[in-house]
Amino acid sequence: MVSINPESKSRAVNREVLSELIKLHGKTSLGGKLPAYDGRKSLYTAGSLPFESEEFSVTLVDPEKKDKEKAEREYKITILIAGRTDLYHLQQFLKGRQRDMPQETIQVLDVVLRESPSWNYVTVSRSFFSTTFGHRGDIGEGLECWRGYYQSLCPTQMGLSLNIDISATSFFKPVTVVQFVLEFLNLRDASRPLTDRDRVKIKKALRGVRVETNHQEDQIRRYKITGITPVPMSQLTFPVDERGTRMSVVQYFMQRYKYNLQYTSWPCLQSGSDARPVYLPMEACKIVEGQRYSKKLNDKQVTNILRATCQRPQQREQSIREMVLHNKYAEDKFAQEFGINVCSDLVSVPARVLPPPMLRYHDSGKEKTCVPSVGQWNMINKVGRPPSIEKAFTRFGVPALKNIPTIIFGADVTPPPPGEDSASSVAAVVASMDWP
Repeated sequence: MVSINPESKSRAVNREVLSELIKLHGKTSLGGKLPAYDGRKSLYTAGSLPFESEEFSVTLVDPEKKDKEKAEREYKITILIAGRTDLYHLQQFLKGRQRDMPQETIQVLDVVLRESPSWNYVTVSRSFFSTTFGHRGDIGEGLECWRGYYQSLCPTQMGLSLNIDISATSFFKPVTVVQFVLEFLNLRDASRPLTDRDRVKIKKALRGVRVETNHQEDQIRRYKITGITPVPMSQLTFPVDERGTRMSVVQYFMQRYKYNLQYTSWPCLQSGSDARPVYLPMEACKIVEGQRYSKKLNDKQVTNILRATCQRPQQREQSIREMVLHNKYAEDKFAQEFGINVCSDLVSVPARVLPPPMLRYHDSGKEKTCVPSVGQWNMINKVGRPPSIEKAFTRFGVPALKNIPTIIFGADVTPPPPGEDSASSVAAVVASMDWP
């Protein structure tokens, strides 16, 4: 078990802390072990550590802080042996000699296989995304679609299997904030002021997003957006000394950086706290790449993301194969450390294709029988339901089909694939036309 003080809610920060710990003490205090870490409280090693409980200190430098004193932060890491995982129960379970699934053991192996991709790709739930996986499509309103894959380790009748499927989700485009606002609000004229409604929309969309400044050639600093100023930049002032002398943001950027701000009718981004705000002109900021857009997509964006990722079964299979080869599980140092081998081939299972059933319609129709083709058939020239079914339907209050104008509806809902928590369920409705 691992505890880090001060605590961080960010898995990325926690991983940075553990990475620094391994660099400093991996060959010595950790006994040369290469741990697998879940980013929270659990740390696993192949074999025992040379201690039961130990405390370490590491110092990280925050590149987003300006002053060296504030940039350096010390972390205390306590590693406590909480237990030892036994693979015997997993072997017995896979052989069918034990009923209870050893979930903890499977979780350990799953964390091991997720360690490398957690460092190399953007993690979203149980999926990993990267621009190295191919086409990144524009889905509109300042967002783009990244491809990735879902991964989980699960027990099957054939043993442990690595379940992999391709997926996709939405990310902020790494563009200037001005360009994002223009696309997000569908504006053509950047010179006009933003309405209160527009400002609220931008505030909701960009809150929590990280940006980097571009007004200093020799220094790029990063900030997390906390809000939007209520007034335009041209009216925005702040104190510059202890006497309370105030200066506008426009004047400050001209005097300090020789930077002539253009979009003065727009509000500023705000970082920091309300007590000590940091005002950032939109034109001096660019959205940092690799940030997922977690809010609800509109219908057009959902359509674009589905269009960009829709594949026929053979294409999907090939994409999964390419994804597995790209990940190079055989060369994964964490898999090697724990003695895990991953076969790069898909599992073959015995199967058969069932022939479609013969559909029989009422004898009063021109076509009395029909054989579906690829799961589809046409109801033209056919009359539905024999008398026995008509009686059953009538008993439940369903009107029978007769030779009068009638429309037949069918509906279905398809949820997103496992691990794709950003996609919407797709509802489809079909109906007959011109019956009878």
